[in-house]
Amino acid sequence: MLGERLQEIRKDHGDTQQALADKLHVSLHAVRCWEQNKSDPSHDTLVSICRLYHVSSDYLLGLIDDDPSLILHRRRRLSIENQTLLRRFESFLLHDQEGNTGR
Repeated sequence: MLGERLQEIRKDHGDTQQALADKLHVSLHAVRCWEQNKSDPSHDTLVSICRLYHVSSDYLLGLIDDDPSLILHRRRRLSIENQTLLRRFESFLLHDQEGNTGR
């Protein structure tokens, strides 16, 4: 779980494995092992990853399915038009859900 999420977050931020390794002062091999779930980062390194990417350790470790900071980061990457569409779609879904629960 951690490996897949780390890779996803790293790519979302436009970092290569080497760039992440450089930022954390670890080897490229270490990052590759983490992303392949062959090993886990130390506690201190996990904290550094969370701070670097503004993501919770609960999300990285698979304890929760969504991280609010990651969702906001992804939404900011959308164009203004697509952000508007996303808000409209979210409103539509919430309205539809409220209608279905009242039946």
